[in-house]
Amino acid sequence: MPRMPRRDAPGAHHHVTLRGVARCDIFVDDTDRRFLLDRIEVVSAECSLALLALAFMSNHVHLVTRTGPVPLARFMARIETAYAMHFNRRHGRVGHLFQNRYNATPIKDDAHLRNSIRYVHVNPLEAGVVGDLEELERYLWCGHGILMGNRTSALLDVRSALAPFADSVPEARVALGEFMRDWKRARECEPEDEAAPRRIPQLEAELERVCAEFGIAPALVTGGSRRRTACNAREVIARRAHLLGLRASEVALRLGVAHASILRAAKRARSTS
Repeated sequence: MPRMPRRDAPGAHHHVTLRGVARCDIFVDDTDRRFLLDRIEVVSAECSLALLALAFMSNHVHLVTRTGPVPLARFMARIETAYAMHFNRRHGRVGHLFQNRYNATPIKDDAHLRNSIRYVHVNPLEAGVVGDLEELERYLWCGHGILMGNRTSALLDVRSALAPFADSVPEARVALGEFMRDWKRARECEPEDEAAPRRIPQLEAELERVCAEFGIAPALVTGGSRRRTACNAREVIARRAHLLGLRASEVALRLGVAHASILRAAKRARSTS
């Protein structure tokens, strides 16, 4: 089936997600993160693309962008190609690094833009990479500290990012701080994403229940973490979901794993029931 063209006129805002193939990690260390950060800064300047938010996770990257005269697709191609070459060469790897092409969700209005910025920047906090908002402001691989004025960087277009919050920069930073403090409700306000998994009440209940049993954040389970506890929690959720009669394809999408993994977990659940 042919791909539909993207809505990518100059001035359009998008929430962009770039994931590792098969949910694999795309960073080994801070040297990798620094290379990608520097590459994004250079190419965005060359393409006159404004970056309003950014967060690096273990196996994916979030960006909020405003397209300039150069199409978003060309900007992303330069980023993906340069980083994949760097990563494969540095780590003795071959083959594709990223899963298909990036996903870009158009941002409709200022309210959607505010929610998109919060959704992107709250990711490290929700996943437990940082402990609180104060630590998030110091975290180098997220743009929140730049917007709050704690770090000086040409990476983000700070004024454009703060404009939906208030007319002046100081007032906008106060408003943004208050908005971020309500981060636990961010999932309820997350931007619409056609590729996002459907939230099924029974599955969500099991996700919350199992994560509480294992003492981990749900984002670790659904975000591709390879920690043993996250992998074990996914296995338990998959088995319980099978016993509840949930579709393997929907469980796989919500947990961020291959469909075959859920089928194997279902088979193990049948053999032990």
